Amino acid sequence: VLLIIFMVAAPLLTVGVPIDLPETRAKALQSDKDPLTVTVAVDGKVYLQDQEIPIEEGTQLAAGAARGAIVVLALLAGYAPPASAWLSEGHRRVGVAAVEMAADSLPPFFVAGAATVGHVAVDPDIWKNVETPELRFGEEPNHYLDAEALPPGELPRTRMEYLAFLAASGRTLPEVGSLPYSVIESTERLALCFAEHRKWPENPHVGVKCLVYAGWLAQYAADLAQPLHTTIHHDGWALPNGSSPLVGFHKRVDALIERAPFDADGALEGLAPEPFADLRAGVLDQLASSRALVDRTYRLEALLSGPEPRWEDAEVAAWACDRYRASVGFVARLLVTAWESSKSLKVLPGVERETGAPERARGDR
Repeated sequence: VLLIIFMVAAPLLTVGVPIDLPETRAKALQSDKDPLTVTVAVDGKVYLQDQEIPIEEGTQLAAGAARGAIVVLALLAGYAPPASAWLSEGHRRVGVAAVEMAADSLPPFFVAGAATVGHVAVDPDIWKNVETPELRFGEEPNHYLDAEALPPGELPRTRMEYLAFLAASGRTLPEVGSLPYSVIESTERLALCFAEHRKWPENPHVGVKCLVYAGWLAQYAADLAQPLHTTIHHDGWALPNGSSPLVGFHKRVDALIERAPFDADGALEGLAPEPFADLRAGVLDQLASSRALVDRTYRLEALLSGPEPRWEDAEVAAWACDRYRASVGFVARLLVTAWESSKSLKVLPGVERETGAPERARGDR
């Protein structure tokens, strides 16, 4: 019976229904650009096209290409995309304040260049640009140490020994980070440059190098004074597999020095930067001090969540004031350490610099 019904009804299905469609003279859009594709993998990782990106950077990158993508990433991150340069102003302030605090223990040319140190203190963050992947991949581990992910044992003395230490336990540098080594190496680099200045005090190029190296040091040292740079819980409490949920909390904590209201001058009262007798021990002490504040930092999470963070809350302001003091004091001590240790450093044989401002080469204008 059903077969007979279908045989009778089938011809009726081919009958057309007249529809008056609107006419248009618009031409089809022509574009040779691939569409922007945002992919969220099952493990929570986010990809823009075929490149993995952190959520907070993804929001900034997507903003220039498609408004829709930035909404998707913002929802995934659980917060509105932060304004650009939140971090840069904080690093600049710390760099300038550290030089000014240690002014009595540093050479005059260096103190006069405090603004340059603050300017350059932003540079290591600039190197983490998604459009320069090789530079970014090499730079990112310099900014953190996920201490809970470290293999058992004492932290090796040199970076090369540290890499072997990680490899022996099946860990990689991006998984754990190398922030303490960045601070130590940057301090030694500045000390060597100060040694050049002592030998060739009239050479302007050496002076400029000192300011640049000091700015880089200020970035890494300030990172070490920020508790979330020392733990696997760097952007929300870590998931069971050790990965970060990327809730956006880290970005807001990084912004506190410039967003929370506190007395910056009063925060530094009583500090007198002394050189570290043992540079490595001083850096590891700062690491331990920062790690001890992870729980206190997460007490701010409820205050800083949502579309309107409570920047002016007393607890938030107190935390910002405390970390500003710690950051400036630590950077200042490292600057003084580099200057004092340069007294006993010798410039390698065979290295020669001009004794003063070099004459223009023939043809220079």
